[in-house]
Amino acid sequence: MMDKKSLSNLPGLGFLKKDIYMLEEFLKRFTDSLEGVLHETVKSTLNAGGKRIRPLLFLICARNENYDIDYLMPAAASIEMIHTASLIHDDIIDKSVLRRGKKTVYYNYGKDTAKFVGDYLFTHTFSLLNGYNDPEILFEMSDAANLLVKGEFDQLKTKKDFNQGEAAYFEKIKEKTSSLFILSCALGGILSRSGKRDIENMKKFGEYVGISFQINDDLIDVDTDMDDASLKFGKTIGNDLRQGNITLPFIYGFNNPGYKNEVKPLLLKEYLSDDDLKKIFSGLLKTDAISEARKKFEYYLIKARETAGLIQGYQRRKGLHKICDLLEMGAKQAKWTTFLK
Repeated sequence: MMDKKSLSNLPGLGFLKKDIYMLEEFLKRFTDSLEGVLHETVKSTLNAGGKRIRPLLFLICARNENYDIDYLMPAAASIEMIHTASLIHDDIIDKSVLRRGKKTVYYNYGKDTAKFVGDYLFTHTFSLLNGYNDPEILFEMSDAANLLVKGEFDQLKTKKDFNQGEAAYFEKIKEKTSSLFILSCALGGILSRSGKRDIENMKKFGEYVGISFQINDDLIDVDTDMDDASLKFGKTIGNDLRQGNITLPFIYGFNNPGYKNEVKPLLLKEYLSDDDLKKIFSGLLKTDAISEARKKFEYYLIKARETAGLIQGYQRRKGLHKICDLLEMGAKQAKWTTFLK
């Protein structure tokens, strides 16, 4: 994937470059106000980089005649904070070693510290949003928070469930991933005092682009060159499968009875070795699972582009289309795309 520096320099998003710099400074001042372990852990997560795609979506959706970056900054920061908190909690559940190419808070400091850091960031988002004195904003944030937690429970409930279908998968990713994309777009519309129809279309865009984002992430997790992919994407390839999370490529792959019977004994093991993963991945490539998942990725990306076209404001539409371009460019960096040429 592209880093945030590349993202801020994308043609068509240059109008946000200064605002993203201001966001980084805001987050740095917040981190510098903390002390001890809390300062160290927040610095290693919140200030560690990333694409800042969610606050970017927020700022794009807020872009109209009412645009005021100083007014919008606390909301932009709150979106990145709740996202970071969700990643820290994910790492605890998944026992992840790497996040964005660096050791996780969970790995470096243990479960309890990681939990408290995630909780602190999570609650601080509401402190920031309280300043707007707008119940609609707090409703959207509360709804997103509820969906995030429900998504974690649903994921735990379906671990190593080899019979789950598309419907269960899409329900989970709408909760775990799309919820924050929807929130980002909704807050941008609300704080720019946009019309109800525009806000609804922004939320639909967030849902569709969030689904595409997650499917692409699932495909990266089955990258055929595990060592190269770990370096490129800053994550441990195959981690979803090691945690028992059945992602979309495997849901499609298990539609092939021969493949399902072949890999099920491996997937039931307590620990999957790299050799196990390579066998599972190589078998997956003999099915049409990658191609089917790729089609879903493209389908939802098209839906996102179509929905962006319905939103008022040339700069908004152009910016949202550039976010779709970013996802498409990121997908082309993954090795699985070479099998579809």
